[in-house]
Amino acid sequence: MLPFTFTVAEDLTAYDTQLQAYRRSLLGWLGVMALVLLAAQAAVLHWGLRPLRQVTADLEQLQRGQANLLPGPHPREIQGLTDNLNRLLLHERRQQQRYRDAMADLAHSLKTPLALMRAELREAHVAPALSARLDEQIAGMDRAVGFHLQRAGAAGRQPLAAAWPLEPSVERLMAALRKVHADKAVSVQMHIDPGLQARLDEGELTEVLGNLLDNAFKWCAGQVSISAGTQPPATLWLEVHDDGPGFDAEVGERILERGVRADEHTPGHGIGLAVVRDIVEGHEGCIELRRSPLGGACVRVIWAGAAGQSAAG
Repeated sequence: MLPFTFTVAEDLTAYDTQLQAYRRSLLGWLGVMALVLLAAQAAVLHWGLRPLRQVTADLEQLQRGQANLLPGPHPREIQGLTDNLNRLLLHERRQQQRYRDAMADLAHSLKTPLALMRAELREAHVAPALSARLDEQIAGMDRAVGFHLQRAGAAGRQPLAAAWPLEPSVERLMAALRKVHADKAVSVQMHIDPGLQARLDEGELTEVLGNLLDNAFKWCAGQVSISAGTQPPATLWLEVHDDGPGFDAEVGERILERGVRADEHTPGHGIGLAVVRDIVEGHEGCIELRRSPLGGACVRVIWAGAAGQSAAG
């Protein structure tokens, strides 16, 4: 038997071409499917996280003072969270209001007994030295009560405080002070952007402006200037100038203390600048006293994080 060898040969070019075409087609479709799946996943995530983005935007509005509570409704998965946040905000505001009301009530309740004690002391026949000492102590208590009456209107630092327009508040106070100091012909210059806002409690804003402007009207010879502006990050500054006698550095440091006045012969309790200092320091700010270019005093107040968005913005 003789062995036979069979050899079969075929051109694989067509096969290789078809295989490569299949691989290219497979990779192409797999790539398209991957892109579709990624797009679908991104769309689902974007849609699913939309309520959280809305809550974030609502919180930013709260921080800017443009809203009092988180608006609703929200999906039930986060409705409980927003409801609890709103309850916490309401509780905090009510707690602050109760505290301020209690302080004001306490101070008011002490004013009448102190006035009665002073009247009785004047009518009583006591030694002049004793009368002077008692009157001094009653005056000290009266100053403390007056301080806390004013301080009760100060809310302290409130990150969620609403933004108040500064210029209208200044104009209202100017109108009132012109009536109070009608015996003086005071020329007032105001340099405040109409859109400038202050993120402070309205009572605090009025308290600070009222004390600074009243001091300026009281001590000026005839000129008062008030200017305000902002500096980053969200810092509000305010300057009040007058052309009065001013004060030296030593007195400038002392008059920020309670009950200290630059001139003991001028009526007053000496607590206005102390109230301003406490309010400003409550906002992590500072108060600076120096000589004004007008020749009198310059009081510069800086509030950190108290600059609100302009009305145009």
